[in-house]
Amino acid sequence: MDKERLEAMGAEALVEELSDRLDQMGEEGFDPDVVDAYLEVLGREAPVASGFDVHAAEEDFRARHADLFAAPALQVMEGRRAGRRVRRVAGRVAAVAAVVAVSSALAAQGMGIDLFGAIARWSKGQFRFDTTGTQEKGYAPTIWEDDTFYSDGQAALDAYGVEEKMMPTWNPVLPGSEVPGLEVSVTEEDGVVLFVEDHRLTDGRGYTYEVRQHQSAEAAQADLVGVDASDTEVYEFDGRTYYIAPADTGEYTITWTVGKYSGKVYGTMDLEMAKHFARSVTQWDDIPYEPPDMSVPPEFDTIQKTMAAVGIDAQYAPAWLPEGYVPVQSSTYESDYGGWTSASLYYTDIQGKRDLVLGLDWYEDPSAAGGRVYEKDDTPVVEYERGGITFYIMNNLTRKTVAWLDGNISGSFSGELTVEECQDIIDSIPAYAE
Repeated sequence: MDKERLEAMGAEALVEELSDRLDQMGEEGFDPDVVDAYLEVLGREAPVASGFDVHAAEEDFRARHADLFAAPALQVMEGRRAGRRVRRVAGRVAAVAAVVAVSSALAAQGMGIDLFGAIARWSKGQFRFDTTGTQEKGYAPTIWEDDTFYSDGQAALDAYGVEEKMMPTWNPVLPGSEVPGLEVSVTEEDGVVLFVEDHRLTDGRGYTYEVRQHQSAEAAQADLVGVDASDTEVYEFDGRTYYIAPADTGEYTITWTVGKYSGKVYGTMDLEMAKHFARSVTQWDDIPYEPPDMSVPPEFDTIQKTMAAVGIDAQYAPAWLPEGYVPVQSSTYESDYGGWTSASLYYTDIQGKRDLVLGLDWYEDPSAAGGRVYEKDDTPVVEYERGGITFYIMNNLTRKTVAWLDGNISGSFSGELTVEECQDIIDSIPAYAE
């Protein structure tokens, strides 16, 4: 990489060229060294403005580079927005805001493990720390400040006061380990409100959820597909009737009604997947546990060694984990342009059919330590005090996530844990021993 040439370019030209190079990179050809070279220069040429809108920049970047974000390498970050492990507040310009997320995801590429159980499950909200001191509890329960922007279809239904369960809660990985993106829209016409949650790859494969709010139950019935067709599967589940009709393309369309509401799911699926979609409308459907690839041992087999590799004090790491967990993959990251180092270790418990991830970050600027976003459902956050620090224990369906801030340190762990196990893990952290 010719850094002298990059130094001679202006910030706008750097962003445009980086954007073009990313367009040409596929999953196999992604080169983080090239990205780092651009970011290093951009960090000096175009420092972050105090009012920079990272969220808007990232969304713009994702729209321009949909192919990159559809890659299997990003499946632990994508899905239905709750599939993201973290949204980094580390933007320089639109390219920088998105590339940081890409670089973080690539650290987990090839592991074959659902790090946060979020590929096929998601939640209704987000948790982030408030480093401005404006929140009473020290954290903000949601990042969606624009009422016209919905994190998912359920959020849109909630905004319109729809109390019936109508949106599926399953977001499957398509053949080839590809996780579709997500687009949500709400339109109103002739007294009908249409809620759409669209999961599609750039080639059109994927699936779509639609919910219509009609003026009457009779009008809703008109939306059913294949009611009288001989090849339609009539599937009864949880007190509802779902009509699963095959399409000429080999795909399926699922329709059902509840009062004045009609629901539809259509796209890339087989009959068993269609039934899974139907079950997930009213109940969280269990996802089969798939053990990760353990043929290659991790570079570091303890979180303490992983942290030491990037200079993070190991006293902030838990010294105890529930029985059965074994390390699978370690990940480290050192930023040359943002004053940030990160250490993570991923574990699995094959006998218990569950996984666990520990992550510790150090930030040169303590105000940047609260930039992570954690997915959660609508269960109240539990606050647990230890060593003068508040640990926040939140639910995300069957999982627990624990997050805390301590000056320059941002820590978290997540897995299918009990509250008691979370507290025991916290109690084992030497920095907070009492």
